[in-house]
Amino acid sequence: MTVPSVLPDGKKIAIDLLSAALDGVLVTSTLPEGRALNAALPVVRVLRIGGVADVRGWSDPASRDNPRFSVDCYAADENQAMRLAQRACAEWELLPGQGTADGFVTGISQETGPQDRPEDPNADVARVGMTLGMSVCPPRSTS
Repeated sequence: MTVPSVLPDGKKIAIDLLSAALDGVLVTSTLPEGRALNAALPVVRVLRIGGVADVRGWSDPASRDNPRFSVDCYAADENQAMRLAQRACAEWELLPGQGTADGFVTGISQETGPQDRPEDPNADVARVGMTLGMSVCPPRSTS
């Protein structure tokens, strides 16, 4: 019996794959608060900011989700934050064909490259961010 697929959680897939690729970096959707952020550096935050699904039916293998993400890279200074952002972008380019138990990446996009995003409340933390996209499909089930 084939179990119907549901669209995977693209944000979870992005976080899991970037976590595996960015050794020594906390990849999360929720930042530690206050001084805990400073202690956790370097940090990459992945927030879903949009994207639509192509759904022909939940069990159709052609169904996919196309999330867009705001990806922010936090480090102790601007140079480190920019290097982390460039590293994250380079890893993002390698995501097509990779997957987790939740689904796999069929394509990626980079809508904006790394750009300064000043972090006012934490003057001693630098932030560089970008807008990235991906297409994800459910894992293939076999009967």
